[in-house]
Amino acid sequence: SRNKLIDTMPLEAVMVCMDNSEYQRNGDYSPNRLIAQRETINHIALSKTESNMESTVGLLTMAGKLKVLAAPTRNLGSIMTELKSVNMRGKCDFLAGIKTAQLALKNRQNKNQHPRIIVFVGSPIETDMKKLTKLGAQLKKNSYAVDVINFGKENAQNTNVEKLEAFINAVNNEDNSHLVNVPPGPHNLSDMVASTILGSVPQTGGFGASGTGGSNLSNGGAIAGAAAGAGGSGAQDNTEEALLAYALRISMEEARDRQQKPEGATAENSKMEEEKKEETVKEESSKMEIDNVGDDEMDEEAELAAAIALSMADEEVDAEDEGGKEEAVGGDDEAMLSVLKEEKFIEDLIDSTGVQKDDIDIQKLLDFSEEDEGKKDEDDDGQN
Repeated sequence: SRNKLIDTMPLEAVMVCMDNSEYQRNGDYSPNRLIAQRETINHIALSKTESNMESTVGLLTMAGKLKVLAAPTRNLGSIMTELKSVNMRGKCDFLAGIKTAQLALKNRQNKNQHPRIIVFVGSPIETDMKKLTKLGAQLKKNSYAVDVINFGKENAQNTNVEKLEAFINAVNNEDNSHLVNVPPGPHNLSDMVASTILGSVPQTGGFGASGTGGSNLSNGGAIAGAAAGAGGSGAQDNTEEALLAYALRISMEEARDRQQKPEGATAENSKMEEEKKEETVKEESSKMEIDNVGDDEMDEEAELAAAIALSMADEEVDAEDEGGKEEAVGGDDEAMLSVLKEEKFIEDLIDSTGVQKDDIDIQKLLDFSEEDEGKKDEDDDGQN
């Protein structure tokens, strides 16, 4: 039964190596190889963490730029999130992926955990067999267990099977490592490999994987072997139900987080905007006050200067007006005196009075007026 299988699961730190090379575009495993790996890794992570409350699972990609996406953890939500972000690129480096997983497990926090590496190979392995066997011997020496899933049509016909069998033979220690050669699709990859990888114990039936080179799965016996290795269809159904329930809970938590984050972000953004506006208003007001003070001082100085200039201009105008008036008055007096000195004017004036001109000596009057003007001039000179 499933409970009996879980009881046999040891305390482990698992590192899953994912093949995200360009070969994963192939649709021989529905819907394509990359998504099929994603579903299988989710299944493995859930089963490993459920089997032992202290077991952890990590994730890395082997194609393009090799990258550790998640160190061994019990937070399956982070692993699911990282799986969604994996893109297909370049070629898979099997040797570098194994070494990186070994280093990640070497730095695990709980040294009581047994290190295990699970590798998905969906593309041709270019590393030669000698290097693979050397690496396998090193892993065996350091008590690492390795499970390899070799899948894809081209990988059933090339040298992958031969190389991987040599590698597993080198790393296997008391049947702790397995090679699963999945036949060409279309298949459900998760169903094809679940029992062997999750059981981690010697298997029977069509799915059996052994430390002497693993097993090749036939199209006819694959599903039957999966059921036998997992302890029956009831155990498989229970696992699928648990996986579905967990996936639903994770999706609900993610949706709730997405709803809460925008609200919190909006509140924080609005608060920051208000603070910025207040600071801007304060700066503008202080700047306006400074400008106003400067403007007022400048206005007062300008007004004072204008008033002084205006007063000076008025004084100049007044002086000019007085001078003009004096000149005008002087000119008028001279004109009147010249008129009065005319003999004809005097005769007309005498005629208007009705006095006879013969009775008055006109020349004597003119001489008298000249003498009078001379006296006035002398008086003025004496006063000055």
